[in-house]
Amino acid sequence: MLMRTVLVAVLCVCVGVSTKDRSCYWRAECQETLFATRTPYDTVRGDIRDWPLLAGCEAISMWALVRHGNRNPGDKETINMRELQARIKDDIIEHFDYEMGSSQLCAQDIENFRKWNWNTTMDTSPSYLTGIGYQEIYALGSRIRQKYPQLLESQLGVYVRPTYKQRTVTSAMAFLQAFNEGNELNLTADEFRQQDDVLRPYDNCPLYKDEVKNGQLLNDQLEAFFKTTEYLHVQKSATDRLGLSQTLSVEEIFTLYELCRFHRTWSPQHKSPWCAAFSSSDLLVLEYRDDVRHYYKNAYGSPINAKLGYPVLKNLYESLELAKQGQGKSIVTYFAHDTLLGMVYSALGLYKDGETITAQYRNPNRNWRTSHLAPFSANIMAYLNRCNDGSYKVQIFNNEKPTLLCPLEGCTWDQFASIFQPFTEANLDFCKLKGMPKVPGSAADFRSLTGLLFLTLSIMIL
Repeated sequence: MLMRTVLVAVLCVCVGVSTKDRSCYWRAECQETLFATRTPYDTVRGDIRDWPLLAGCEAISMWALVRHGNRNPGDKETINMRELQARIKDDIIEHFDYEMGSSQLCAQDIENFRKWNWNTTMDTSPSYLTGIGYQEIYALGSRIRQKYPQLLESQLGVYVRPTYKQRTVTSAMAFLQAFNEGNELNLTADEFRQQDDVLRPYDNCPLYKDEVKNGQLLNDQLEAFFKTTEYLHVQKSATDRLGLSQTLSVEEIFTLYELCRFHRTWSPQHKSPWCAAFSSSDLLVLEYRDDVRHYYKNAYGSPINAKLGYPVLKNLYESLELAKQGQGKSIVTYFAHDTLLGMVYSALGLYKDGETITAQYRNPNRNWRTSHLAPFSANIMAYLNRCNDGSYKVQIFNNEKPTLLCPLEGCTWDQFASIFQPFTEANLDFCKLKGMPKVPGSAADFRSLTGLLFLTLSIMIL
């Protein structure tokens, strides 16, 4: 049985300074930093440099799967956010009167709304990596380089490949810059693939699209979440806090949350005025929506998801096996998306709760919490160590923290193989729908690498 890492979340209880029953977000003693899949990496990560090296052993190869860094909201999110803020910002300001107004905010929160302006860069670069995201990935590469300098000195070489999305291509650039800086390596990433069964297997799986992504179960769970007592309470309290005369719809509440968390995660020091709409407990409820969505769309909500995590784990095993034989690479790193990370977690049995995650019940002590599992720049790293006695040990880290899968003291090669070798039989044959020929994955938004690099260099947001 696979062992799973136990997450211990230390929650900061944010206490705002209240005057005349008004809550002041700007003066809160601390502010919620967990925003599900929009969580800043530095909020939850460990530090690979802090863990002791294996005595009598040396790392000879690293394999990593990394989610892209912090990004802009997507097309639909951007449109919804722009339209909502344009409609309610002035109302929020106008409904504030310290003595007679209906708003529950304090004067400084309102002043922050007055100063806040829509960032038009989001209109021209939806889903693009931000400057903060670039720094996240660059810093990750720098820490790996400091901890394991011998991997860059090895003759085995480095292999890096992103998906075709701008945010992963640019993340790969940031990662390699950390390796190239100050030396003459001049490492480059492999070209992305229009159809990638390793990094985007779900694009090439009609069964997944039909039964999971567009299936009724996912939709039913999300609809049920928006009808829960907790969410309806957030809907009312946020509307009241802002002093709006018309109740925000359940969809608008989540768009308001997007305004809060995207602006908030661009820098841990930022205090988005939109977060003033929510209490700390409200944000915990809103965080759960992403947990439910990813549970059913990417993870334990369907056995199909775990099967789609097999191909990349096959690659992990085969990469380290080649390195063990002296034929592989010293570093193999892939840049992908939170969808694949969820599939990998479920394939490995990690962070699985004893009971099914459902929209109707939010367990505050659950293992499945995307803020910790799938923040921006989330990663799984496996290190192959060669020991002086001729044996090999493997360590596996998740977001630069040890896992019980292969802990700090390392798995023996046989232990590692017992977990990962079965994945070498993986393929996507199960994906074909009855009566349907196999079709390639969609690449409607496929862009040329030249265009991606030009836009990356010209748009470094914030």
